[in-house]
This record gives sequence, C-alpha cells and structure tokens, in this order.
Amino acid sequence: MKVSLRLLLEDFLGLMREEGELDVYLPLLLSAMGHEIVYRAQKGTRQYGVDIATVGRDEDKKKKLFLWSVKRGDIDRHDWSSGIQSVRQSIEDVSDVYLRSHVAPQHAELPKKLVVLTNGDFKPTLVETIAGYLEKWSKQHGVEASTVNGSTLAAWTEQHLLDENVLPPENKVLFRRMLANVSSPELSIGVGRTLIDSLVVAAKLPAKSAPARRKRLLGSLRGIRTALSVLQAWASSEGNLLAPYRLAEFAVLRVWAGLHEELHQVDKDVVNEYSELLFQMASIAEAYHEKLQPYYITQNAFASRLPDNLLVTDTAFQEAGRLGLQGCIWAFFAVETGDVIAQGHASVYVDRLLALLKSHRCTESPAYDHHAADVHVALLCLLNSNHREEAKAWLENLVGRLAHAAKSPKHWPLAGPFEEILLVRHGLDEVSQELMKTSTLVPMLLLWTAALGMDDTYTFIRENIPPAVPNTTLNFWSADVGFDGLVANAHALQMHGVGEALLHLPSNAVDFLMTMSAPLPGIQSIEDAVWYQLRCAYVPLLAALHWNMQVPREMMVKQALAVAGNAVNLVSEGASTPQSAATA
Repeated sequence: MKVSLRLLLEDFLGLMREEGELDVYLPLLLSAMGHEIVYRAQKGTRQYGVDIATVGRDEDKKKKLFLWSVKRGDIDRHDWSSGIQSVRQSIEDVSDVYLRSHVAPQHAELPKKLVVLTNGDFKPTLVETIAGYLEKWSKQHGVEASTVNGSTLAAWTEQHLLDENVLPPENKVLFRRMLANVSSPELSIGVGRTLIDSLVVAAKLPAKSAPARRKRLLGSLRGIRTALSVLQAWASSEGNLLAPYRLAEFAVLRVWAGLHEELHQVDKDVVNEYSELLFQMASIAEAYHEKLQPYYITQNAFASRLPDNLLVTDTAFQEAGRLGLQGCIWAFFAVETGDVIAQGHASVYVDRLLALLKSHRCTESPAYDHHAADVHVALLCLLNSNHREEAKAWLENLVGRLAHAAKSPKHWPLAGPFEEILLVRHGLDEVSQELMKTSTLVPMLLLWTAALGMDDTYTFIRENIPPAVPNTTLNFWSADVGFDGLVANAHALQMHGVGEALLHLPSNAVDFLMTMSAPLPGIQSIEDAVWYQLRCAYVPLLAALHWNMQVPREMMVKQALAVAGNAVNLVSEGASTPQSAATA
C-alpha cells in the first residue's frame, strides 16, 4: 500500500528534536514560504518566548512580523502551565519582554502575529484552554495569535518544499525508499544519492522565464535540505546517523559540482542556499560524532562492536579523517570571522581526534593505502590547532609501523576490495602484486616529515621503506581542468587528472618539497580551480575522504607547508569555511 507523502512527512517531522533539528529545519521551510528570517534562537541565550522571528505575508496578504514560539511533541495540560518552558510562560515572556525590547525599529510599525508551533499536536483537553487564552492575550496586546501543529507543518512542507517541481512521482518514490532503508545505511545512501543527483539536474533545467528558473533552482536546493532534515530525524530514531552524514557529504559535493559556476559568479541566492547546506552537513556531523564520543575515549571500543581487526582499523582511520575535516572547517571559520563559538567547535573536534589516536593504537598502522587521505586531513587539523608535537609523534609511530609492515607484505597497506584483503590478512591467500603495486601513503609521509623538519625520519623512510617494497611504485596524483565539476562522481574522478610515479627521491628533504610544490607541466594549477579561488579547500578534501581517493598533490604540499610553520592558518593557501562562498 502506498503511504501518503503528507502522512509520511508528519510522522518523520514529529521525530525532530527541538534543538539542532526542528530549529534548523523551520527557517528552511519559512524561507521557502517567502519569509525573511530576521532572528533565530542562539544556543545559550534567553529567547523570551520567541525562537524564530520572520517578516512575511500572511494569508490575508498583509506583511507582518511573525513571532514563532517552537515546542516539540504533543502539548498537554502539563506542558501548558508547568515549568519555565511551559507554553503559557513562553507566551507571557513574549508580551512582557520580547515585544517591549527585542523588536527591531524597522519592524516596529508592522502588524505582529504570534504563532505557537509544535511538530506534534495540541491535546483535545487543551484545545479550548489555549484558544481562549490566546484570544484574550491577542486583544490585550494588539497582536494576532494562532497555533500550528504537525499536520499543518507537514502540509506546508509538501506545498512549499516538496511540490511537483521538486518531487515528481519518481522522486517521491526515491524519497520513500531512502527513508525506508535508513536502518541499512548503504541501501539508503545509494537511493539518496540518486535522489540528490536528480534534484541537482532538475535545478538546472530550462524554464519558460527567469523567475520560473529561479524558483526551480531554489526549490531543488531546498528540497535537498528538506530530504536530509527528514532523513536525519528518522535515522536518529533508528540510532544510526551514518546515512544522513554520508548523504550530507554527497549533497555538498553534488551541489558544488553542479553549481560551482553560479557560486563563482556570486549568485546570492545560490550562495546562501549552499552555505546553509554546508552548515547542515556540520550539524549532522556533530550529531553523529557526539553519538560516537564514548567510542573515541574508550580503549579499543570499536573492537567491541566490529567482528574483524580489518574493519576496526578501517573505521578508526575513517573517523580520524572525518573528525579532522570537521575540525579544520570550524578552525578556518574561526580564523576568518573571529567567532569564539566556532573556535570552541574546532577544539571539540581536536580533542575527539586526540582521544581516538590515544584509545586506538591501530591508527598507527593503516590497513588500506587510501587511508593516506585520512591521515593528511587529520594532520592538518592537529597542526592548524597548534598540536605540533602530537602530530610529529603520530608520524613517527606511523613510519615505524610501516617500516615493519614492509617486511611482512600481508600487513602492508593494500589497495583492493575488502574480501581480498581480508583473505590476505588471515593468511588464506597470498598478496598479489596488484594489491600493492602503488603507494600513496609513503609519498604523503615523506611530504609531512619534510614539511615538519623531521629530516631524520624523512631519511629513514627514503632509505628503508621503498627499498623493502621494490615492486611498489610511489604515487602522487594531480587534478586537471574540470575537477570542480567531477567531485561528486567517483568513476569520473578515477579517470581524471594525472598520476605521477616518484622514481627518484632527493636525499634532501627541502629539495623534495621544492620539487613537489610546483604543478606538473601541462596540468592546470590548483590556483585556477574554482574551489581555490573561492577559498573552499574543504571541497577536494571532502571528495578524497568520501570516495577513498587522493588529495591533489599540489594542494597537499601547499597545505603541509602552510601549517608546518608556527601553525599558520590555511586561509592564505586556499582553505576556508562553510561560509567562504558567501564571503568571496
């Protein structure tokens, strides 16, 4: 039996928490309804009954200042009158404080309307009470008042965010399948990628007029954010946030690939929507990492949940890369804006990363060659946060373990499918040359030891590791023209750019850095890429982590050199923040 999309939305929207989910989702919905967001609640500050303030046109077509008092779940008599967070107390705070001192001068003459909103319902025993109270309150203060429940919220979502232009029948099917498979992340992620790709393609379809095209474009972008919001709520109730996290990463990459030219031209509407999507990814990431916090601080905790050491090691490195990327994003944002809260977020991620490295010693011995990207991003995070000694100690341990693994091929970081590597690790199969024909990890370690002035370690790698694996080619990779448009396509990225075999390693670390810092002849420099010009270095980093691929060589060198000094920030070398596109 086909479930009504509106009932589906009402069910899933009802799962949203007030903080971090509902308060993030509502500005998205209200913007789609034509409202200008003039205030949204900040964590840790008194709200005086108003969680969101908007300016928009009401059903009577009049422009008004809307004051939204947001509650979660079903509202009964207890919620109405008990505690400082009661509905009645919130309404009284609006009249006693907010209307007297928090309305901006430019909005003072506008008609005002208070809306008490919940993603649940108002219990029948309360309906008459709240209706009577609001009628009396409205007359007393000259402010209109109304209530909105989850059913109305779902109807607004369907009408303004998921209409036929955004979710035609085929996309509605994908939307339902994505939600239905959330307990099996890989299935949900696969369907979700198809949905997001369809929405980005639809965003660029021609229309009869410029306003119609603009409406289609913004509708598709808001549709992506809506789908992620609903998925996050449902995944949270299932206790597994991997699907929304991975799909939020993909959404950022796919929107960048499809609309980077519009971002480059500073299309204000597209920039704003993209910035909101980036912050949504950061919000989902925080919910995910907060849930995994006990695993980061508990000795070998991932081993208690995963059936094989190969999976434990892979998970530990993936988490190091994700933590590193989120830490970098917030640190860059803090440097660029001076935002103390952003710096606090960055510190939280650095602490999580350091805890993970301490609690899981397997992070000193990569299982896969593609863990090189995870290590690179994690090192950026540590160095950009002034943890130089911890970064150097980790590098020393990585090099020592790798030198040992070079003498035992089955422990070497291999490049191949899980099933083959699992057989090798358990001694059930021999290591084929195909599994270790190239190494991106060794060049990355050479780069970082050279950049950090670890000359003895650089020399140790050069003299001991490559000679122990003579049939393994050290490999860097350089992106070329068109990279920005391919970051969401794993197959296209595989075919893109140029691989570079390192046949000679300079004996001097400085010479190695000088050679590697220049782009390959005939290859586009990263300075010509849109991501570099807009200072959005998270784009290639995210693409490398998401697809288990390489970071462009020129970028790696520039970033390593930028932070290898006294923790120089990365903004001058093309790195930035979730809002960088908006400020470019």
